[in-house]
Amino acid sequence: MPRPISRRSLLMGMSSVSALAMLSGCSSGPRATDRTQQLVWSTYNVGTGTYNDLAAVANTLTGKTGRQIRLMTSDTGIGRLAPLINGTAQYSRAGDEYYYAFEGNDEFASEQWGPQPLRQVWTPPGNYGVLVRKDSGIETVADLKGKKYPRLVASTSMNRKLEAILNYGGLTGSDVEMVDISYGGQIEAVKTGQLDAMYQNVVGANVEEPASQYPIRWLDLGGNDQSRYETWEELAPMVIPGRFTDGAGMADGESAVNMQYSIPLTTLAERPYDEVTRLVTAMDKYFEDYKNATPDAKNFAFDQILLDPMVVPFHEAMVDFLKEKGRWTKDLQTRNDALLDREQRMAEAWPDFWEQHKNDPEVPAKWVDWKRENLPKLPTIDDLPNSSDNGGAA
Repeated sequence: MPRPISRRSLLMGMSSVSALAMLSGCSSGPRATDRTQQLVWSTYNVGTGTYNDLAAVANTLTGKTGRQIRLMTSDTGIGRLAPLINGTAQYSRAGDEYYYAFEGNDEFASEQWGPQPLRQVWTPPGNYGVLVRKDSGIETVADLKGKKYPRLVASTSMNRKLEAILNYGGLTGSDVEMVDISYGGQIEAVKTGQLDAMYQNVVGANVEEPASQYPIRWLDLGGNDQSRYETWEELAPMVIPGRFTDGAGMADGESAVNMQYSIPLTTLAERPYDEVTRLVTAMDKYFEDYKNATPDAKNFAFDQILLDPMVVPFHEAMVDFLKEKGRWTKDLQTRNDALLDREQRMAEAWPDFWEQHKNDPEVPAKWVDWKRENLPKLPTIDDLPNSSDNGGAA
């Protein structure tokens, strides 16, 4: 399959010695002498729930298998994904930039990027949404009107979800005061009043900190009014409404609905089949050893991983693993095949498309329009192996 971009030519500064110095070790065990035995996984910053979960998995696998795994962190979507594409990292647990890179959308609709052959490896579910201080007077999404709302730097995927959340409450970006800020900077901004709301995972050290200092509220995104979700398929096709009960600051028995989706462990299509097989087998085999390490580590259980919505194909090794474990269906195969076909069509079309539109400031929008007009609609999945894959009820 043609690649729109050379792995080694993209953002080579990310693979410099200084970037490698930022790697966070996830094991106190002996350093592997054979560099092929060391893996680098890129992810969110230290202290986030996403990082903590991945550190628990990495520590366990390093100790059990002898293969050293190190985490490389970044506060931006590009910073998390670029190491995967340029070869500094072999796996990435990034945000939804994995989807936008696969599609070549937004900032990835550029000469340096274009659509990328990404693959999902492991897809634990998680809940994410907007929280506010209870003393803010903000009780619903509609109450955010006129309030200071985050616009996260270099994080298009989360900004689209933040927009979808506003739409749920009948609002748009013009109804709030947008504040440009990094993902990690939100907590201090809420403390100081620079922000009235912030977007976070419902668990993790980052969000537990404000919850321990003052009462917080997760804005509920539930209800039976489907019109509230009309823009979600376009803005956040990897998201479904999901109910959760164990979020930071929540009392026993309290629940709310917000966005449920996976921040998957991903890799490139070219990653060796045998290596991916060993990885997913070990993640399943040693689950009992890390499942209680963090509040969300339990979601890494094999029977909890999300299979729908599927917006990026699974690595062929993971597909075979799912088949062996009885969690792969006809519709899942059809969807995965359709995504592989979509990838091929995008890769073939992108060079000529870019050549024709590279000087057009509207190239990202025109690329989306081209795909809408020229690519077949993806088939639905109606035969999930069990109801847990549908997430929580709205």
